Amino acid sequence: MTPNSNSTDPSAGKRGPNSFASYPSQNAGMMGLAATGSYPAMNEGWGSGGTVEAADAGDMMGAIWRYRWAALVPTILGAVIGFLVFVKTPETFKSGTLLMFESDRPAVIDTMTGDLIGGVPSIDILRSQLFSDKVTANAFQNENMEVFRESIGGQPAGLAGLAFESLEFETDIEDARSASSLVASLSFEHSNPELCEAAVKAYSSALQQLFAEKHKSSRSELIRLIEFATGQLQPKLEEMEDSYREFRTNVPLVWNENGEAINPHRERQLYLTERRSELFETLRSESVELSAIKSIAEEAKDPLVRLSIIGQLLGKTFDLPDSKQISQNMRDGDAELAQIELDQQLVPLMIERNKFAAEFGEQHPTVKALDAELTMMKSELKRLVKEQSDRIVELMEQNKVEGVDPAKRAEEAVNVILIASKAEVELLKQQISEIDSQIAGERVEATKLAQYEQENAAILREIDRNRELINQLEEQMARVNLTEEEGGIRVSELRAPGNAYRTGPNIVKTLGIGTFLGLALGCGLALLLEKNANTFRDPEEIVAAVGAPILTHVPFFKGRVRRKRGEDSNPFEQLDPHLAVVHAPSSVASESIRSCRTSVLFEMAGIQGGKIIQVTSPLPGDGKSTIAGNLACSIAQSGKRTLIIDCDLRRPQVTDNFAKADQLGLVDVLNGKCEHVDAAHDTPLSTLKMMPSGPIPANPAEALTLPEMSELLDVLREEYDYIILDTPPLLVVTDPSITASMTDGVVMALKVRRKSKPNAKEAASILSNVGAKLLGVVINASDEGSNNDGYKGYGYYRYGRHTNRYYRKTADNGAKAGQRRSPVVVSGRGSAARSARPIAVPPTTATTVEQERSDV
Repeated sequence: MTPNSNSTDPSAGKRGPNSFASYPSQNAGMMGLAATGSYPAMNEGWGSGGTVEAADAGDMMGAIWRYRWAALVPTILGAVIGFLVFVKTPETFKSGTLLMFESDRPAVIDTMTGDLIGGVPSIDILRSQLFSDKVTANAFQNENMEVFRESIGGQPAGLAGLAFESLEFETDIEDARSASSLVASLSFEHSNPELCEAAVKAYSSALQQLFAEKHKSSRSELIRLIEFATGQLQPKLEEMEDSYREFRTNVPLVWNENGEAINPHRERQLYLTERRSELFETLRSESVELSAIKSIAEEAKDPLVRLSIIGQLLGKTFDLPDSKQISQNMRDGDAELAQIELDQQLVPLMIERNKFAAEFGEQHPTVKALDAELTMMKSELKRLVKEQSDRIVELMEQNKVEGVDPAKRAEEAVNVILIASKAEVELLKQQISEIDSQIAGERVEATKLAQYEQENAAILREIDRNRELINQLEEQMARVNLTEEEGGIRVSELRAPGNAYRTGPNIVKTLGIGTFLGLALGCGLALLLEKNANTFRDPEEIVAAVGAPILTHVPFFKGRVRRKRGEDSNPFEQLDPHLAVVHAPSSVASESIRSCRTSVLFEMAGIQGGKIIQVTSPLPGDGKSTIAGNLACSIAQSGKRTLIIDCDLRRPQVTDNFAKADQLGLVDVLNGKCEHVDAAHDTPLSTLKMMPSGPIPANPAEALTLPEMSELLDVLREEYDYIILDTPPLLVVTDPSITASMTDGVVMALKVRRKSKPNAKEAASILSNVGAKLLGVVINASDEGSNNDGYKGYGYYRYGRHTNRYYRKTADNGAKAGQRRSPVVVSGRGSAARSARPIAVPPTTATTVEQERSDV
């Protein structure tokens, strides 16, 4: 039994992290994890000692076992079908032989052509030859097939169709082209054993005959074909050569020393084009020079200066009568004039600019740069010319020579130079024009001769192609002449065709295939049913679905209310038999409820002022009223002042469990007909009060939303240590959603069955939406295999069932050790009377009541 708490404990009624230290976990398995917060969602791999793959394999095997009928029926059906197939399948026989294909010429690669020479043909070629019309016809005419000709239609086509279905020709080497020998198996499978033997012998003989004929005729046939082709090509080549010689005589083409055809007009056209380019370059140079002379003649005012600058530009010296000595004296005698002549050396830059402009155009970056430089130089040149002219005039005034007019003679010289330059430019233009006309004429004539050039190239290609073919044929002829007569393919039998042996049907094979297919279908069906079941299989799935730990697993319990011999009444006989903690306190169900109490009180200790606990479930039938009643009794047994309120105003099951149907209840308090003290009734447990639902109202949901409900709970918080609310299922009505917002924690009762997974998820979602704290889940009726649908929970410690049988031998009971004795009630070390007792009976009868409990 669970010891009663001492109401005089200073820590009683207080809430804090240490206020629950006196409640150790009753279940070292699941409850130990829940009490420390290490439930499955927080501990990966909890409850499993293997890998994830092993767990998945175990789940699959568990699903198949749960739906073993779905896997067994298709398996049996598949085995039956396999047996029927075996019975209906006719017997088949098979006969075969081994053939050796040998080539005397090893497989080598021709370095000239890259072809593979020698060796045996590939298996595909051998198979196509085996099924050819010639081999089939020879096999049909074989003496071994004489007795079967009428049965297969009397025509080779009948044997060909039969061979296509029954004849097999295989080898271990797929690409045998590079081998000098090959071993292949030839077999024939049919329901007639004599036909199998005859067909193998006939096809083996026909294949040997085919390669023997090829061995004899292939070389002579090849030589004949090569000689025929050479005889056809040689006269044609000679005729083409004669025709080409006549062609060269008649056409207006010329041939160089290499024998290449040349178009004379095209050659003349190329020469004239090159000559035109030279004249055009000369014209451009002369035009630039003429432009420079004109520019100098226009800008220089003094004729002598103009003539001097032009002479420097042309690189010539012009002598004027009696002026040479004067100019020389003036230059020698005046340093300033010498400096001016030195500056005039920059004038060729303008000539360079004109050359670039004529060659690249006016917008070229170099021309623009030279223009900028020339602009600056022109201004300087004007200054230099002006200074030079002024200086020369000044010197000439100082040194006048009688009878000589140098300016007039210089003017005449400049005019002559201009006229000569213009004439030279015009002459060059005329020459270029004449060359252009000649180029046009040569182009027309060259086009006329282009067809002869094309015809010449075509004739040469044809001659070269025929000559190359003749050379290849001669090389092939030489290669064939070097080949010996024995260089073909020989076929021989390594093993003579044997008697046909039975190959089918195989009962083990047919039954195995049928059974395997049926088992695979059955397993698939079982897995499909498992997927559609949509239920929980292990605790990890529940924790992952609702996001809260599993508080305990409560097995199914329904006790019997019995009386002790000699007693008139049982104080608990009015309570529902499903309240295991009072009817069978040593049962497994009671231990699981105490484990739930430990976990719930531990969670509530971490909530500031946490006292109100709501018990609900996703759907009706999950046992939430039974869990609420047992939890309330268990908390009361621990010495806590506890009140259980039946908030199920539609189907008040807790009211019936405590036999309070005719008493004032919650509805009466909300309507103001009585005070809450009047509606809180005593129970056989002194620390437990029960407030029934009262009369069933017409508006249960609206009744719970009244301000009086919230005020009532606030008042009850001050009077009781813990308050248990039993509410309707979450997925049926909205009542539990209303009260969930007023409570400190919610305990969800869940009975694992089909379709329970989506229901649990939806219920947890509803609680989350209203801001309720889900303390955990209580799995109810966890030992009912038919209802749990394969759910694998946890075992329980079963020490409680042995409390009345096991006694330690001590000095006090040495002689009576092992005998049944009344258990000792632990009431604490204090001598003062407790303010709250676990059972509302006189102290003198406590021992009797406890003994009665132990006897249940």
